[in-house]
Amino acid sequence: MRALLIYPLFPKSFWSFDQALALINSKALLPPLGLITVAAILPQTWEFRLVDRNVREVKEAEWDWAEIVIISAMIVQKEDFAQQIHQAKRRGKLVAVGGPIPPPCQRRLRRLVPIF
Repeated sequence: MRALLIYPLFPKSFWSFDQALALINSKALLPPLGLITVAAILPQTWEFRLVDRNVREVKEAEWDWAEIVIISAMIVQKEDFAQQIHQAKRRGKLVAVGGPIPPPCQRRLRRLVPIF
């Protein structure tokens, strides 16, 4: 199985620390440790590619390569989280989602992904 792991964008806000990141020449504050952990517990016969959208966009070749798309997010990332689900489904990919999304958001996202 070829799994594309996607970490959604953090919106620009006071809490995204954009100005501080620019001072230290960094593109992201929080690494996608949850997705890395998921990759570690999935079968190691699978192939994985990880894209942190805070660093770069997902390439079309990566969408084509993937058999399943795994997306994890926090509540602040909900807009890009939903957009990435739509992108994956539009391409006919299996989608698995998770992360610390609170229950109110889960109800809304169940319409996008049948099993949450």
